[in-house]
Order: sequence, then structure tokens, then C-alpha cells
Amino acid sequence: MRVLFYYRGIENLGVGYLMSILRHHGHEIDLIFDPGLDDNLFVKAPRLAWLNRHEALLERAAAFRPDLIAMGSLTNLYPFTCAMAEKLKERIGVPIIVGGHHAQALPDYVLANPHVDMVCVGEGELALLELVRRMERGEDMTTIPTLWVKRAGQIHQNALGPLENDLDRFPFPEKQLWWEYGCFRDNLEIFTGRGCPFKCTFCNIHYQRAIFDGKGDFLRKRSVANVMAEFRQNLARYDVSFVSVHDDNFTTDARWVEEFCEAYRREVNLPWYCFGYPTTIKPRLVKAMKAANCATIFMGVDSGDPEIRRHLMERPMTDELIFRSARLIQDAGIGLQVSCIYGNPGETPEQMLKTLRMVDAIRPTQSSAYVFYPFPKTKLHDMAVEMGQLDEEGQEKVRRGISGYHHESILKHPHKALAETLAKITPVYARTPEALKPVLRWMIAWRMKRLALLLYVCLIPLTFPFLGVEGIKVTLRMAWRALRGRGAPRHLPAPVIPTANAA
Repeated sequence: MRVLFYYRGIENLGVGYLMSILRHHGHEIDLIFDPGLDDNLFVKAPRLAWLNRHEALLERAAAFRPDLIAMGSLTNLYPFTCAMAEKLKERIGVPIIVGGHHAQALPDYVLANPHVDMVCVGEGELALLELVRRMERGEDMTTIPTLWVKRAGQIHQNALGPLENDLDRFPFPEKQLWWEYGCFRDNLEIFTGRGCPFKCTFCNIHYQRAIFDGKGDFLRKRSVANVMAEFRQNLARYDVSFVSVHDDNFTTDARWVEEFCEAYRREVNLPWYCFGYPTTIKPRLVKAMKAANCATIFMGVDSGDPEIRRHLMERPMTDELIFRSARLIQDAGIGLQVSCIYGNPGETPEQMLKTLRMVDAIRPTQSSAYVFYPFPKTKLHDMAVEMGQLDEEGQEKVRRGISGYHHESILKHPHKALAETLAKITPVYARTPEALKPVLRWMIAWRMKRLALLLYVCLIPLTFPFLGVEGIKVTLRMAWRALRGRGAPRHLPAPVIPTANAA
């Protein structure tokens, strides 16, 4: 079978796993990648849409002659998924399946799209493999666990299948197709596990844990040996200088992390980046991570107000614990990136300014800041509705995936201008000398969000010394590849297959 994948904006490891498992079982795959140069993490620039070269992508899709099209979609990518689904259906006419967080949260809404035939409501590897197997044999596709299927006007809603507890059974995620589109250069991204034990109300993790209850272990780690085998394969192929570990929370299992660090130090030893939850940051852990050349830990502060954290976000930690965790990271000589969210439902200006003051007091290496976005099915989405700050028009925007946490707030929030200004000022503020901070405070007081955005974009190389610069390089690389067509495949060594039998 021939399966065509679509994604937009950045490399997606989840889609990479789906591609690799199909290829491992003998199916042909290809990828059409929309670089999203007109609407991304930094700016919205509609006049740059021509750089995305949609017609060339459609020509490539038709030339591949797929039997199935698989489209991944986060909530804020859904408008682009819809537009491309319509074009692909008109040009090729084969079944289209949509997966990702948006399809999982709103499967009925996504299936109402006339160009979508199926959605995946859980982890997709085993479900997609079964779908392709049944299509190849001409068997009934309406009873596959984890898939909702639209057939003759009827929607077949199948229950979630079991989770795969042994992640070592999955082949390593596809990398080469992303490379050819310019999606990464110096930075190699990897998952070492899946799931998160925490329940932040703004994140989809808490409702995923609920729907997967009884389906297997939600929190899973790969074996260290399996992770090292993936590193060996990719480092033989790509001349990278940095590693980003994208687990939802890398620091949950201290014993596993220490084992990983020892193996990583011996076999890889490139500087690396990961996510850590404040309550999991311990002295022995950060010591092991520093010895393994950990360069930066991303830690969510999210709010500087204890009441917002405890009662709104369900992150019940004290200011003292956050400061202690930050100091442990900094004293170990590891860079610290903190993140925060402004414009939460019911949040006051003073509570927002507490967050800015906390970030300033921590003195991180760098800071990320976002505008609150009410992702569907999350508790904070429902709280925003109950508070009257997310009306029916706003809820429809969420269903359509309009805006995002990097752009304007869609809440009917009385202080949204302040939230949008702070979201752009904070990364700059964290890196600004004290003598210049009064200028930034003046911009905040006057809600100068357009000037804040301009300052944020212009100073990305200073506020995000590695990942920001890397993001700019990758964006330019994707633009160049889009203009000249996809780069020719390189001559690469044969892939290393995991020693365990792949699922």
C-alpha cells in the first residue's frame, strides 16, 4: 500500500513514528510538508503564503499515487489541515484520515468535514497499521479499534485499543523525509518516552489519562539501549551538534534518567535540552544531567501567583519550591529556560505582573511566554466558558483551531491587551540589563503590544541564543528547499532496526 502523509510547520515525531512503522511492514510512504512560512511561531505574514508552494506539493502528492492520505493536526494547525484536505480530495480522491490532538478531542467535529473519512482518537501506530492491512485485503474498515470511520453517512465510533506498553517494539521514527524538506539542521529531536504523571488543566494530558484508563500504562519509557541505538543510527546519518529530548516531562523517573545520562555521556555527549517539572528537580538528578552535558532544562513556572497555580492550573507548588528548583539547575551549571502563561481565565493584572516579577527574580538563561489558549476538552477551556470569557463564538474558534498561544487571545478577557503585551515582552525582559528595564515597563504600562512583538522578533537571536537562532536557520532552510523543490536524497547507511520485534 502507498500512504501519503501531510504535516505543516515543523518536524513531528509522532508522524515520524507512523511513517516508520508502515515502512517497516513493507508499505510505501511519502510526505508533503507545508513549511507554514506565512503563519508560524514568530509572525503572521499572509503575503509569504506563496513560499509554501502548495501547487508543487499537490503535484508531488498526485505523482505518488497514494491509496490513503494521513494528516496530522494539532488544534492550531487544523485550519491548514482542512484547506489541504479539500485540495487533496479534489486532486486525488482517496480516503483521508486525520489524527493528532484536535481529532482526538473533537472527532465528531473533524468528521463533519466532508473531505475527511476517518479520524484516529488515540495513539496511531497500531490502528494505522491495521487500517492499511485491511485496505490491502479489501476487508471491512469500520470496526478498527481507535478509529472513527465515516461510511455512507454513518459514523462508526470504535473504542480505544490498548496502548503498546513496550515502546522498544516500535521502529525508530522517520527522519530522512523531514531532513529533505529542511525541517532540522543542527538539532536532533527525539522521544525517550510517552505520557506525563501530572494534570495541568491547560494541557491535553489530563483528559488523555482519563480516556486511556485501563488501556495500558499511560506513562512509558523506552529502554536506554533502544534510545542509544536510535542515536547511533541518526548520528551516522546527520551532522548535528545538539539534541532536544521532547518527552512531556523527562525528569519523572530519576533512576531511568541516571542510567540514560551515563550511557549518553559515553556514546553521544552532545549538548542537550529537555523538559522538567519543578517538583521532580533533585540534586542527584541535575548532577547526573550536568555530567552528561545537559545544556538547558525547560521548566514551567506558568504563573507567579500561587492561587492561579493551585486552583486554576492544578500545579500545587509553592513559590519557594519553584525558586529552589531553579537554583538547583543554575547551581549545577545547566542553562534554565522558564515558561509562563498570561491571560488565564479570571486572571487580574496584578496576578500577571506577579508572573513577570517571578521570572525576573529567577534570572533564567531564557524565558518563553504565551497567551492562554483554551484547548478543547481541557479543564481550563470549560472554566473559561463557565466564567463567561469564552462565548459560543470563541468556542467555535477553538473548534476551528483559530489563533494560538503565540498570537492574540480569543477570550473575552478584560485584560487581554496586557496579556498579549507581556507574552512578547517577557522573553526580552528576562535578558535585559536592569538599566533598560524601565523602558520595557513603560511599554507594558501602555499596553504597546505591537511594539513588543517587533522587539521580540528582532531580538530572537539574543533572547533565545541557541534554539531561537536554530529556528531562524531552519525557517530559512525550509524556505530555500521550498523554492528550489525538495532536496535530493543523500547517500546514507542502511538504517539500524531495533533488536526487538517491531510491533
